Amino acid sequence: MAEKKIDKSRRNFLFGAVRRIKREDAQPVASTAGCIDTVKAANALYVDEKWEEARLKYKECLDGDKNDADVRYRLGVCSYKVGKYRQAKLEFERCLRIDQGYSDAFLYLGLTLVRLGRSDKAPGVWGRYFNPSCVKVMRELNLQLGLMESGQPDPDEEIALAVEKAIAESGDQVG
Repeated sequence: MAEKKIDKSRRNFLFGAVRRIKREDAQPVASTAGCIDTVKAANALYVDEKWEEARLKYKECLDGDKNDADVRYRLGVCSYKVGKYRQAKLEFERCLRIDQGYSDAFLYLGLTLVRLGRSDKAPGVWGRYFNPSCVKVMRELNLQLGLMESGQPDPDEEIALAVEKAIAESGDQVG
C-alpha cells in the first residue's frame, strides 16, 4: 500500500502561525561568543543608566548581529535618553521591522515623534502599544491621545514629560 505523503510546506505554513503566537521560534541567537560579552556589558551599563556608554556598546553589538530586536530597542532607548531623537527613531523603526510585536518600541517611537515635534504622528503609533502591567503608562497615553483627538493637545514638551514620568513610575515594567 502506498504511503500518503504530507505536504510539509503547507503544514509548516499552518503551524508556523501557531509557533509565532506561542513564540516558540523567538529564541535569541547571538552571532559570536564575543557578541554575548558585549551585550552583557551594554546591559550592565543600561541598568546603571549610563546611557552614552551603553549606546556605544550596543552599537558594537550590531557589528555581530544587525537583526537583534532587543539590541535595536535598547540602542533606541539610549539614543533617546541622550537626546539623539533622530537616531532613536531609526532604531525603534528597525526594531519593529524585525519584531512587529515589540510593544515597548511603539511606546518609545511615539515618544520620540513627540520630541521631534511630530506629535500628530504619535497617536497612530501609541495606538499599537499595549502593556496591561503598566497601568500608569497606559492611562497617561490614553489621556494624551484623548487630548490630541479632541483638538486640545498639550504642548509637545509637556506631553513628553508626562509620558516619561509615567514610564519612570512604572519602573521595571517597561523594557
